[in-house]
Amino acid sequence: MTTSRVSMLVGAAIGLAAMLGGSPGSVAADLGLKDTYAPPPPQRTWYLKGTIGMHNHEVGGLWTEGYDDGNFTLHHKDMKTAPFFGVGVGVDHGRWLRFDVTGEYRGKWVFLAQDSYANIGFGAGANEYTADIESWLGLVNAYVDLGQWCGVTPYVGGGIGMASVSVLGLRDTNPVQHTTYYGADHTEYNFAWALYAGMSYDVTDRVTLDFAYRYLDLGDAKTGRATDYLGTSSYSGVELSDITSHDLMLSARFALDRREPYPVAIK
Repeated sequence: MTTSRVSMLVGAAIGLAAMLGGSPGSVAADLGLKDTYAPPPPQRTWYLKGTIGMHNHEVGGLWTEGYDDGNFTLHHKDMKTAPFFGVGVGVDHGRWLRFDVTGEYRGKWVFLAQDSYANIGFGAGANEYTADIESWLGLVNAYVDLGQWCGVTPYVGGGIGMASVSVLGLRDTNPVQHTTYYGADHTEYNFAWALYAGMSYDVTDRVTLDFAYRYLDLGDAKTGRATDYLGTSSYSGVELSDITSHDLMLSARFALDRREPYPVAIK
């Protein structure tokens, strides 16, 4: 039997099966042929990402070397809210999973703290600390989409990476003792991690808007050595421990490849 006749017979069998209600893919599979009607694997789409947001940092603890020697009371510690900006590149594996690498500039924001002490050999006093904090952040992130409702896709995610945290222009003023110390600028490089919860909306087949909350852990920070205004006295500086942030983020993702719709089987 010639090849052309075999092809004609196979085509007739598939056509007959379709007329009788069977799917062409299943008949072709029964004949040992490749199922050309199977849906394609999830499409990989690369994208660029831009982010703006507001961070609300918190500092877990404050330490100076004087805390080991005297009766210090920490009255207040706070970090002011400020904007941040980021860019990234990622890949969407289709339907539910995507990854990206992001970089952010977070700064500058103001750090404030006050403490007081008594009975440390030279009387009582109080310290008022002010400084600027600046940070750069790089993360590798993974996200899991949780389905789509009315065009909105909620998701959760996580990320790990590195952060630089700089304490700049520390001023330690003691209004009781009439002294002021100035801390040298210093940068710490820390492991950082993040957790995400958000939702996205496809504006077009290439543009997606994304609103998210992120919990971020930046690690610790500290100043350099602090010296008084006369240059006659100094101490080791101020340490800030467990810096975390609650971030609100608005992102836009631009797909580099047009996303094709998945074929829908018609029965």
